[in-house]
Amino acid sequence: MKAIVGQSEDTLEENSVAEIVEQIRNQYGEEIPDAGILFCSIDYDHQKIVDLFNEAFPTLELIGCTTDGELSSNLGFTEDSVVFMALASDRVEVRAGMGSHVATQGEQAGEQAALSALHALERCKDRQQFAVIFSDPISAGISGVDKGIKKVLGENFPVFGGVAAAHSKKRKTFQFYKTGVYSDSVVLLLFAGPVTFSFGIAGGHSPLGQKMEVTEHRGNVLYKIGDMRAYDYFFKYIGDRDLFMNYCLAVFEDDSDNYFVLSAPISDPENGSVTLNGILPTRAIVQLGTANKDVVLSSCEDSVGSSLGSFSGTPELALFFSCAGRKMIMGTKIFMECSVVEQNVPGLPFCGFYCYGEFGPLLLGTPFRFHGTTFVSLLIGEDYGV
Repeated sequence: MKAIVGQSEDTLEENSVAEIVEQIRNQYGEEIPDAGILFCSIDYDHQKIVDLFNEAFPTLELIGCTTDGELSSNLGFTEDSVVFMALASDRVEVRAGMGSHVATQGEQAGEQAALSALHALERCKDRQQFAVIFSDPISAGISGVDKGIKKVLGENFPVFGGVAAAHSKKRKTFQFYKTGVYSDSVVLLLFAGPVTFSFGIAGGHSPLGQKMEVTEHRGNVLYKIGDMRAYDYFFKYIGDRDLFMNYCLAVFEDDSDNYFVLSAPISDPENGSVTLNGILPTRAIVQLGTANKDVVLSSCEDSVGSSLGSFSGTPELALFFSCAGRKMIMGTKIFMECSVVEQNVPGLPFCGFYCYGEFGPLLLGTPFRFHGTTFVSLLIGEDYGV
């Protein structure tokens, strides 16, 4: 599989795309990429950018979204750029799909995105291996998009990605699919055929409270933790309800040591509930925590290291998804996450973005789920043993 990353910080769409197309053609020659992944700042004319890429590379299987910052093997960490990864392979098939109305019909949107990509497979039909998704942020962790995708591709089918973002906590974001620009949507890129991958997922979480069992919850609303009201559990350790969102909750399923991280954007002292930004499993143990710069960097190293340690062969490209919350914690030192990546995968083409939440399974063979304050690493390469 051939992957080339182009990037430009030019503020004019025509100049930016022209610069990237030149970078790609200098390495591809006249070969036309099969698929592309596009990340860019919220401040561009996105339809113009998508049009220009499709003009340069017709019949492109394209997905992408707006970001709260980009990272790539070209310029490292940036905040106002266009990043495009071109993909081509004679053996691996890559197909795009999209679903609409995530906020109100999330499950159907996920199903629509997965079905459209699955039905488009030709050379590698019924040989799908994994998918990459980017979703609208409105109700991203509770929308049911994951349920729809699992309904089509399987409960434990590996899916990775992030939630589209924008600067300054803006909620209006955009998703890119083939020739169009959309909002309130989920876009999906399905990889099929002789392709292999590995991943690492690590949440930025430093324990603050003790582990306790969730004894009452509905969906993403916590009512009781142990014998305490959920609100009281948070307040015991934080002491100020206005700061609840600044802390993270590690969620352990059953007796596992593996956890995913969620945050608590809403709390109600009257009924004692705390509303999370993602769904809890049926049986869950939780632990309140916080994150600092050291924790953010160590979890980044753990994520990248885990993906490298489990890859069979030599990866040919990588995708990385980091939480915008981590960017807030790191401040001006956020470039250090990209430095960790560059040190661990020198010379490997990669790109990624800062998200309003991440997607991925905790372990291979388990369902993918929504995460917060997390760094997701995905290494990809052709399987030459097939």
